[in-house]
Amino acid sequence: MAKKSNNLTAKTVKNLEFSPDCSNKYADGGGLYLFIHQNGSKYWRMDYRRPVTQKRNTLAIGIYPDVSLEQARLKRDEVKKLLSDGIDPAEHRNQNRQEKRAILENTFNKFCQEWLKTRELENKVDSETIRKLNKDILPFIGDMPVVNMTVEQLERDVTDRVVERGALESARRIKSIMAMVLKLAVKKRVITYNPAYDITLPQPIKGNHNAVTDEKELAELLRKMWRFTKDNPRNRLTTELAMKLSVYIFQRPNEIRGLLWESVDFERRQLSFSASKTHQEHIVPLSRQAFDILKELQDLQTNSAYVFPSVKTGRECMSEDTIRQGLIRIGYKGRHTAHGFRATARTILDEELEYRTDIIEHQLAHTVKDPNGTAYNRTAFLRRRRELMQLWADYLDTLRQGGDVSQFKPKNEEGNIILFNKNTA
Repeated sequence: MAKKSNNLTAKTVKNLEFSPDCSNKYADGGGLYLFIHQNGSKYWRMDYRRPVTQKRNTLAIGIYPDVSLEQARLKRDEVKKLLSDGIDPAEHRNQNRQEKRAILENTFNKFCQEWLKTRELENKVDSETIRKLNKDILPFIGDMPVVNMTVEQLERDVTDRVVERGALESARRIKSIMAMVLKLAVKKRVITYNPAYDITLPQPIKGNHNAVTDEKELAELLRKMWRFTKDNPRNRLTTELAMKLSVYIFQRPNEIRGLLWESVDFERRQLSFSASKTHQEHIVPLSRQAFDILKELQDLQTNSAYVFPSVKTGRECMSEDTIRQGLIRIGYKGRHTAHGFRATARTILDEELEYRTDIIEHQLAHTVKDPNGTAYNRTAFLRRRRELMQLWADYLDTLRQGGDVSQFKPKNEEGNIILFNKNTA
């Protein structure tokens, strides 16, 4: 005869109390019983025989009233289903707990740390990768288990934020960093699919103003520009100096090639001219490096009114094709243009050096309105723009010479680059 089940009632369970004169075990049937501790606490437990050894074992089901009689019976039925399939419920529970713990512990930040350590051993770690991790990646997904990551979530929480800033090159690099970190999780068999690979990013607009905006590529471009006449004595020194001045002051190509000596104020260390596109009076503070280039050009000065006169006649300025041809000679056809120096400065000053956007825009001679709607003022932020131009020139020189450009970038409060998300175990 089968043992009777569901012996208890909800009212009985509620009213039962500890008694020193009995075992305080009240069976409901099917191995399920209520145990009452001497302090009055009530525990659901279930006795069963292990599928392989047939040894008796007791499984904790829950604490009353957090687990009601009805819920305890459902758990009993789940246990019986496992037993009928030859599965030990205690071992099954422990395995589930380990899997859940592993999921919670296998965060993006965990694999990020392991990936960075490997790169460090391979001498591949650079401060720029770490800065992007700390700024645009770890604060948003560092503590998230990698098994929970999806393409849509990575786009929403990470890359979309960067794209909204207009930083497409940074978004591309950030996607690559996430892909490399998650590739390690795939290798460890924690996940079977790398969602970073399928992140969709807007394609850069192709046009006449292609520009180098990646630091490593810019460093190589600068080195080639600085070797322009050394590598080929037939190249003109004035072309080299025009390219150098272009990258230092990032004004429009027509403003550089058409620059007049009357616009150069050596005493105040600045240029003053009418912006070619907006026709507004514009001031360009000169860094030490830009000042030295103009002094060198002054030593080469002919009777021309132009800083960069035409090779044919001093009555005209340098051809609009000169700088473009110079860039082609050093291998940058279709990759970087004379106008591209502006995009280079605009992108890196904003994205890498995190300089104030309104000050950058003023220095680009873009029309910038204040909160009251007042249009561009050529003297606005002049002191800060002098600081900006010197910082930019020093950054370019350090980058070209292979130095540590992290000194020009924002740091945390202690002045150090943060390697990892400190809030993650």
